[in-house]
Amino acid sequence: MKGEPPGQAWITQERPDVLRPYMVTGNRTHARHGMDRDTVLTATHHPVLADTLQPEAVQALQLCREQQRTLAEVAATIKQPTLIAKIIVSDLIDHGALATQSNADFTHAHHRQVLEDVLAGLQALDAS
Repeated sequence: MKGEPPGQAWITQERPDVLRPYMVTGNRTHARHGMDRDTVLTATHHPVLADTLQPEAVQALQLCREQQRTLAEVAATIKQPTLIAKIIVSDLIDHGALATQSNADFTHAHHRQVLEDVLAGLQALDAS
């Protein structure tokens, strides 16, 4: 890679299976949708053709179809920086495949369930 003109090596020489992050996003550096690392992502039922998506987008969509995930979880699982994951997720939102929910909304909607789970865990600790 040393001595090569800029833009000549799209794939790293040390690991040819790894693309540079800007290649995954088509050289884009900004997401069209604002999100924080704790933004909750939910898969919709809108059909998306998997063969039209990057492999990282397919993986992100599959994760969110399993259960709601935060942007940070998606980024870590697809092994991409948060900014790259944000651009990938933003594209999925544009396709109608994902919807966002702020962490505050998510916490409020699941507040009672979370408290019940904490109580059950504390009672289990107390019983042992």
